[in-house]
Amino acid sequence: MNYRHAFHAGNFGDVLKHVVLLELLDALHRKPNPVHLIDTHAGIGLYDLAADEAQRSGEYRFGIGAVLSDPQAAKLLPRYWDVLQRLNPELKAGGSGLRRYPGSPWLLQDSVRAGDRVSLCELHPQDAETLKYNIGRDPAVAIHHRDGFEALKALTPPTPRRGLALIDPAFEAKDEFDTLTRAVLLAHQRWATGQLAVWYPIKDQKSIDSWKASLARQLKVETLCIELTVRPAKDAKQMNGTGLLVINPPWQLGETLKPMLDFLKSRMARESGAAAKITSLVKAS
Repeated sequence: MNYRHAFHAGNFGDVLKHVVLLELLDALHRKPNPVHLIDTHAGIGLYDLAADEAQRSGEYRFGIGAVLSDPQAAKLLPRYWDVLQRLNPELKAGGSGLRRYPGSPWLLQDSVRAGDRVSLCELHPQDAETLKYNIGRDPAVAIHHRDGFEALKALTPPTPRRGLALIDPAFEAKDEFDTLTRAVLLAHQRWATGQLAVWYPIKDQKSIDSWKASLARQLKVETLCIELTVRPAKDAKQMNGTGLLVINPPWQLGETLKPMLDFLKSRMARESGAAAKITSLVKAS
């Protein structure tokens, strides 16, 4: 409950998560049927990069700042660029004019069409209140001040049944990966047709690979693994990369994301040995 995302908004983990999320939303919306979108650990939804928290950490400079410093960003990441420009009307090629950064709740709300539903979960009391203020009164959006893992169980299967759950805990607890595994497996059991996007940090690659292998043995449905490391993932004392598991991914998601991921690596790499990869963790049977 001590984690505050305002210090980390726009960092390389956010960038990868939101680029992938926008592609998942676009794929869902290719069909007219309504969807239900869930965010288990929502944060406050919208961030001021000029605020004290962002300025003190400076993480956004090596994330979204590094990406937008390349004028090709608008061409290679069109959906991401469109969102950022609508939030920052003064945004120019090269990144000048960037001040506001959208959290995943803002992206989910922004995508809503007639009949769609959004459920946002945030446990931190102050952040839950700020989230309500930032999102505003929207009949399509329900904000839950509660534990995200408990809410995921309560909200699945949702109405309507088509949709996506973004599961992105803060990883404060030592047993967070165990808790995450149980939550993912239960959500998939309760909502077999739903898409699950599971975000995780990468400190030590070997431990992450072991966790993924254990999860893969328990999943029986197609699962895509998308990872970006900004330096070799050998020092477990720091965040060296980030990843997303997408359960029930849309058709050709990997092919769509590959050039985007290569571009993100080229812009956000901090050391030689940075890597970007998309692999099939569980293949469709």
